[in-house]
Amino acid sequence: MVVTPICNFCAKTGVLCKKCKQKLRKNKITQLDVDVSKAFAKAEQRFPKQLQSVILDRSHNLNNSIVLLAQNGKAILDNPAIKEFIESEIRNPIEIIERKADTRRTFTDFFSPLDIVEIDQIFVPPEGDVELKITLRGNLEAHRFPLDQIRQIAELISKNPVRIEIKNLME
Repeated sequence: MVVTPICNFCAKTGVLCKKCKQKLRKNKITQLDVDVSKAFAKAEQRFPKQLQSVILDRSHNLNNSIVLLAQNGKAILDNPAIKEFIESEIRNPIEIIERKADTRRTFTDFFSPLDIVEIDQIFVPPEGDVELKITLRGNLEAHRFPLDQIRQIAELISKNPVRIEIKNLME
């Protein structure tokens, strides 16, 4: 069974229960997460075996496409019919970012073909919030997203503000 940010009952009925309404009200999920969850529930009715191991963590609107952070998202990428169905339901193209158990592996896969030089945690006063500084090496033009979108997706993955620094191949 596909797992989404809202409970299975809410995704199938389209009506949010008290718990899911509270998650939405407290900004733990967004309306986009709700809409994408409903689309996944419909897709699961058509493709139950292919989507049974997919876990949708988050969704993010990014320049007329929807970025989906998912575990086992490869099931969607391997089947163009599923991807097309979900895109038709949410009326936007989708990009799948595969979430691994280890955030560093998720970053490594996402940033490829760029190499991660280092990831530093910076504590920002006065509250002591955490910001990540990610230093990458490589040709930025080889990546499928521009720098501002890379930063936004990295923030979605890490759930923290992110600062990206790119080093030349020669450095």
